[in-house]
Amino acid sequence: MLMDRDRMVDVGVAAVSRFGAKALSLTAVARQAGVARATAYRMFGGREALVAAIVEREVAALRVRLREWSESEPDAAGKIRAQVRHVLPYIREHEALQYMLRNEPEEIVRALVTTKGASGPTLIQQIVTETLPDLEPQIGEQLYPNPAAAAEFLIRTIYSFMLIPDGALGDDEIADLVVRAIVR
Repeated sequence: MLMDRDRMVDVGVAAVSRFGAKALSLTAVARQAGVARATAYRMFGGREALVAAIVEREVAALRVRLREWSESEPDAAGKIRAQVRHVLPYIREHEALQYMLRNEPEEIVRALVTTKGASGPTLIQQIVTETLPDLEPQIGEQLYPNPAAAAEFLIRTIYSFMLIPDGALGDDEIADLVVRAIVR
């Protein structure tokens, strides 16, 4: 059952890369993944749960990469700089994300600002919650004004450059500005 779920998420990411999130259908993904339609609906309940599973998987994969990118850096400035410096090209090379940015930017914006339920967290808040445990024990005391606010600023800055990529700043300059803003 777990393998079927993973396969469906894989196929879902591939489908978004080719056709976008709007065209994503649980039935079509199940068919392509070789999973019975009824099984797919038992696993996910509906399209929204599949989308949530895709987002959850992508956030978890990014979290692993963020740790890898920063692990060899000795201090907070180096860790944050490395993360920013690597995440910007990662975003530019992510096929599903790039498809959506070109063809369905409203879906990205909706995901960033919409909460789960009436009082649930936004995607930005979810990512802060996910990444904070990686920041706090190592460099939390070096982040300004506090770890949660610094993580939120970092994420909002990255999303700004993701949504509007063309500008006068290069990746190194963006990384340096973020470090100056959030590292004491």
